[in-house]
Amino acid sequence: MNDNLSLRLKKVHGHLPTSEYELVDGDKVVGFIQIRHKPSRGVGVPEHLASHIYYEIGNEHRGKGYGKLILQLGFVEAKKIGLVEVFVTCFDSNIASRKIIEGNGGILIGEDIIPSNGQKMLKYKFSL
Repeated sequence: MNDNLSLRLKKVHGHLPTSEYELVDGDKVVGFIQIRHKPSRGVGVPEHLASHIYYEIGNEHRGKGYGKLILQLGFVEAKKIGLVEVFVTCFDSNIASRKIIEGNGGILIGEDIIPSNGQKMLKYKFSL
């Protein structure tokens, strides 16, 4: 990881306002984060599991601390748009994401099985 890390606004889009940022290390994009200005959910996800944040780190950049960092930087941007708490979800089976979320202080507030795929989804809360 380089000292030249930055979060770059890529776009704000959609009927539900969403700010999308790229995590840039030097001249490489290593991941992205979407911050929805209001919680939303994917198709088949129960309404009570709606979340504000989705992030992803490129396969070749995983395990290097970028996930923890992109979530921390995303919280700064979420505050800028006026959010005082955010919800983040992940599948129970995604151990790396669970460690990132919990390592950043996420408090587990709910879980449920997604009917369309049978996977357990966890919902965490962060106070900003």
